[in-house]
Order: sequence, then C-alpha cells, then structure tokens
Amino acid sequence: MLTRLRHIVESMTAAPSLEQALQALVSQTRTAMAVDCCSVYVAEPDRRCYRLAATDGLAADAVGKAFLPFEEGIVGLIGQREELINLADAPSHPAFKFLPDVAEEPFRSFLGAPIMHQRQVVGILVVQQKESRLFDEGEESFLVTLAAQLAARIAQAQARGVLQKTDWSKPLHGIAGSPGVAMARAWVWRPRKELSAIVPRKVDDGDAQMVRFESCIESVKRDIEALALRFRESSNQDSVAIFDMYLHLLVDPSYLKPIRQRIGEGWSAVSAIKMVSENLMARFGAMKDPYLRERASDIKDIAQRLISRLVQNEPEHLAIQEPVVLVADEVTATVLAEVPRECLAGVISLKGASNSHAAILARAMGVPAVMGVEFPLAEIHQHMLVLDGYSGDLFVEPSDMIVAEYRQLMDEELALDELVRTTIGQPSETLDGVKVSLLLNAGLSADTEISVNELADGVGLYRTEIPFMLHDSFPSEWEQTARYRGILESYRNRPVCMRTLDVGGDKQLPYFPIVEENPFLGWRGIRLTLDHPELFLVQLKAMLRASEGLDNLAIMLPMISSIGEIRAARRLLDQAWTEVCEEVAARGNTLCYPALGVMIEVPSALYILPEMAPLIDFWSVGSNDLTQYLLAVDRNNARVASIYDAFHPAVIRALQLLVDSARRYGKPVSVCGELAGDPIGVLVLLAMGYRRFSMNTRNIPRIKYVLRHVALCELTPLLAEGLRMDARHGLRGLFARYLEERGMSGFLRSSQKSQ
Repeated sequence: MLTRLRHIVESMTAAPSLEQALQALVSQTRTAMAVDCCSVYVAEPDRRCYRLAATDGLAADAVGKAFLPFEEGIVGLIGQREELINLADAPSHPAFKFLPDVAEEPFRSFLGAPIMHQRQVVGILVVQQKESRLFDEGEESFLVTLAAQLAARIAQAQARGVLQKTDWSKPLHGIAGSPGVAMARAWVWRPRKELSAIVPRKVDDGDAQMVRFESCIESVKRDIEALALRFRESSNQDSVAIFDMYLHLLVDPSYLKPIRQRIGEGWSAVSAIKMVSENLMARFGAMKDPYLRERASDIKDIAQRLISRLVQNEPEHLAIQEPVVLVADEVTATVLAEVPRECLAGVISLKGASNSHAAILARAMGVPAVMGVEFPLAEIHQHMLVLDGYSGDLFVEPSDMIVAEYRQLMDEELALDELVRTTIGQPSETLDGVKVSLLLNAGLSADTEISVNELADGVGLYRTEIPFMLHDSFPSEWEQTARYRGILESYRNRPVCMRTLDVGGDKQLPYFPIVEENPFLGWRGIRLTLDHPELFLVQLKAMLRASEGLDNLAIMLPMISSIGEIRAARRLLDQAWTEVCEEVAARGNTLCYPALGVMIEVPSALYILPEMAPLIDFWSVGSNDLTQYLLAVDRNNARVASIYDAFHPAVIRALQLLVDSARRYGKPVSVCGELAGDPIGVLVLLAMGYRRFSMNTRNIPRIKYVLRHVALCELTPLLAEGLRMDARHGLRGLFARYLEERGMSGFLRSSQKSQ
C-alpha cells in the first residue's frame, strides 16, 4: 500500500493544474482501495461551503457545480469534527443530505477524512461503496495517511491555480524576506544549465578537463570579485562579506580537492562539479540551523556558475533596463548582484527563507523581498506584481483598488523614512525624559556594518562565530585579534558586547562537524567551548588583546543553563586575563578586566538568577531562543510557526521575572532578540523596566523615533491593563492602538513579522 500511496501523491504533484491533480487522485485512490467511488470536496471559506472538485463514481457533470454548506451533510460533519467518519449505511445517518445532481443513490458505505493544512480544513476526501459494510482499520489508515500527505500539496496546487484564474484579487503567500513594498513587472531568471539536469559522464581527455576546470575557477573568481566591487562602490559595505564567503569556497581545498580527484578518475569537469557540489548541498541541507541550511543554495550557486562557464565560456549579464521584480526558483547573491540597483524594485524567490543570502542582501540594499512563495515560474514573466515585504503577500495583476492602496503605502514608507532621519543626532529618550540605549546586533559582516552606523549607542551583540565560518580551519589567535580590534576601534568610547563562540550541532563549522539527533538541545554554545578550553582560551585572549587601550569590551556567554558553567568560564577568563596582562605590562600599558555577562535563552537560567547574580556583571535576553525554548516551537518550521508568540503570557512573565531580578541585584539587563526591534515589543519591554535594546541596523532609527514620541508614564498603566486581559492578542492590540492614537500607525507594519 505504501508504494500505491507514493504513486498517488507523485501523480498529483506532477499534474499541471489543480483539477487534473485531484482527478488523478480520485481515480488512483478508487483503484488502490477497490471501492466504487472516490471524491474530493474542496473548502471555499469565502462561500462557507465545500465544492465537489473531483470524482470517480459520482456524476461527472456535477464537478464544480455541487456544493455543500459547511454545516450540512456528512461531509460538513467531518469538517466540523475534523475527524474521520466511517458508516456502513450513510443514507440512514441523521446528517445525511441528499444531492439529486450527484447520482449518489447507489452508495451505502461511506468513509471520509478531513484534509488539514495548518489547522484548517482545506478539503474532504471520501470513498463510497454500494455494498453496506464498515471499512476496516487498514482502509481507514490508508485514507487518513493519504489525506495527511495531500494536505500541503492541495494548498500548493491551489496557490499554483491562482495564476490560472481570472480572479487576481487574492494574494499568494510567502515568507517576508525584506521589508518594504514594490510594484513592477516580473522578470524571471533561469540558469543556463540546471545542476539537476546534468547526467554525469566519463571522458577520455582528463588532462584537458583539468586545465578547463582550473581556468574556469579563475574566471568565476574574477566575476565574483567584480560583483563584490559593485557593492563596495555603492557603499553597501555590510554585504561584501557574503561575496567573501563565495570567494572562500572557490579556494577551499575541501571543495576543490574532491572535484580534482573526480576529474582525475575520468569524470568530466562538469560531472565532477555536480557530484561533489550535490554531496555538499545534501550535508548542509540536512542541518537543523536555518542559517547554515541556507548555505546549500550558496554551494549550488557557485556550482552552476562554474558549470555555465565550462559550457559557455562567457560571463552572464542580465539585460535589464527598467525597474523589475526579479523572480527566480532560487535567487542567489550573485544573481541579485547582476541586476543594476536602479532597476531592482523587488525580489521573489520560490525557494529560500529569511536567512538566505538573497534575503540578507535585499535587506542590506533596502529592496523588498518575499521568499518561499509557490507558483509556476514560467507563467509569471512580465505580469504586473505588487510585492509586500512586510506580510509576505504577492499580488499578480492586481486590481486598481489594490494598486491604489499600495501606492499610498509606498508614499507613506518614503515619508516614514524621511521622518526617522530627523532622529540623527538626537538623544535616545522618551517624552518624559527616560533615557534608553539603542544597540546594534552585529551580524554576518559586523566589522563593516557597525563602522558606518551613526545612530547606535554601541554593539549589544557581536556574533563571533562568523570569522570561524569564513575559514577552513579554526582561525588563529592573531587573526581573531585583528578582527576584534577593528570592531572595538569602530566603536571607540562605546560598549561592544562580544558573545563567545556559539556553534554546535545546529550551527556546524565545515571543519568541525557534529552529528546529533536533537542539536537544539545538544552540544553547543558554552557546553562546547568549556569542553574545548584550548579553543576558548585562544578566543578570550584574542578579545582581551584587541581591547588594549580601548576598554570598551564586554564578554557574553551563550547557552548558560547552570552555575557551574559560569564558574568554569570565569576561571578561564581569569587565566586568559593574567596571561595577556603580563604581555601588556611588558609594553608599559594596563588592561581593564572586561564585564562578563550571560545570555538568558535557556529557561532553567531564569530559576538560578539569585545564585548567578554575584558571578556576573550583566544579563542579556535572547528573546528569539527563549521564546522557542519556553514554547517548544521551532519558528522556522512552517507547521508550528504560527504558535510562536513573543507576547505569550509565559514569555512575558519570564521577561518580567528577569527585569525584576536585575533591578533587585543591581545588574544591567538588555534584550537583543527580534522583540527589541519591534515597535510594539519595545514599548512593552520599556513598560516592564528594560532600558537597553539591541537590534539590526534598519530598526534603530525607527525604534528611536517611536521612543522619542511616547511617555513611560502612559505605558506602565497600559501594560498593567494588558496583563489582565485573557485574549491572546490583547496586549499587542492595546499597544498598537496606543501607537495609532499618536499618529504612528505606519510603524505597525514592521511589527507584522513578529505576529
């Protein structure tokens, strides 16, 4: 039965339209289960009914014309109960509804299962038989399994079907990759040679293949360097490190050596690149960490560029001369860089998520992007699009009303950007004089990103694992010192908080692989570095050396769950400080002991705050991970992402517990997760007692503007009122209305991503 099930699912997936997919489903299911009839009813929420979408056994001319209200019939009962119903004599059931046009009279036995997608009934799958009998457990299991397998595919098929309808009013839905709104025609990009289409083959001219490969490597390196230069020249410095990673791959022995080895074994250069690259892509694609999982697309991008140059020895240039929305199956950093900036209105990628390099670059460039949206690529070229990078919505051939609405939003966005620029040079404080610190979360290319940031009061989180990812071995102490020194000097006289190495099973280094069944609860963060003090000491000494004469360094420990971990880390920091102090003293200088803090992201840390307080100098909340751990929700898993809620009562109580403890023990506390960059979130945190917020570059001016136009004396009673409300979104709604009443509703769009 498993083979039959797979064949049914594959047939439906391969069908070009929703109607053909469902017809394939009912025909093959009828045969596989040896029943007299199989039908699918598709939910139409707007009309509150189920439509007969396909059948093999009922009247064929009733397809698309027969409807059952949600509240009627056995089909409606399945939808209400959201469970399977098995009847030996369906016509005698009280809920049975006779539909004269479907020719259902001969059938007695009835077995129906709901087709559920993201907690919604998207359809009902039904099999019927003339013989009066109850279906057995095996048949029930098959139908339920088939319905579960088909749920996402029906949702995807419906999304694909939208493009084939004349009703363009409903949007397609994807993942918000980069905020903003774009309106332009679609320009579809396809690679010259698809990696998946290449059939590996052996050749006789091995030496010639090797020469071609080496020449190709140099050519592609020059192409990548030219693309990186475009970003340097346009002052988009915070994107250059992405191309550094591409260039690193093109000289990485762990990538090139296996390719050369395959060529030496007689494979063509194209075949060798395909085999080695796909192996690497599979390894990265299986990783739990969403950022590292997205690196599979970088490997694919490089592989396809190499292959394109081998097949057709000319660099690819996109002939675009007017503003377009770039659309591709998988938009990569290099494809994005090929489009002239003045012609790039927006980006749509069928694959990828908010951690992909395309999304990171789009955010750096201020270009709206939607990732992971589904539709037939070939059919969208030159269609007019409206892209909403806040909600992830995409409108194809939008109505005049939609166009007018989004033109107004675009005008509001421009006005908002002008408005927030007025905060440059102004202090970070509320209307009633409460001072706050707005700090930077330094990401992929923090060393360049922070040097051009004029608004940040310092760096609240610098992720030190990035230099480790850019090497093919652990970076030396001197390499780390040089990088950290540049960052500390960029923020001279302002605090820079460096988080110690936070890698592990979910965030692997290519030269230090770790395989675990549950990496989020595994060997990572402080657990790994304490088990490898030789690595930890090198990093600590590099940080201390880099801070000589600057004295603006703070060190933060990730993934702390016990007091013993803090004590062990403090001992190693003392050892590193003693060693570096001796060197500094020999030069006639002194070295300040850095503040040592702890990242609060593991729930157990909340219950040992009193014991922790004497051992540390500050706390910082990683609100993203703390929320995920408290709610047991992976926000990057589409099936449960809707449950992720930073305003969940458990999260709010945990945050209140921490800030109350910080006040009691006299410890500074900051929030460096996504909640701190959310206009509503930052107001809730401010009312709770937080005064230090760390966020990405784009959010700093917006949050600063909001804070300068609110009063703490008004927020505190609002928080008390919100905490008494039972509704899930009550707290968020109260603070949203507060912003609206003060003329700041435009900032609420940037809060949508957190909801």
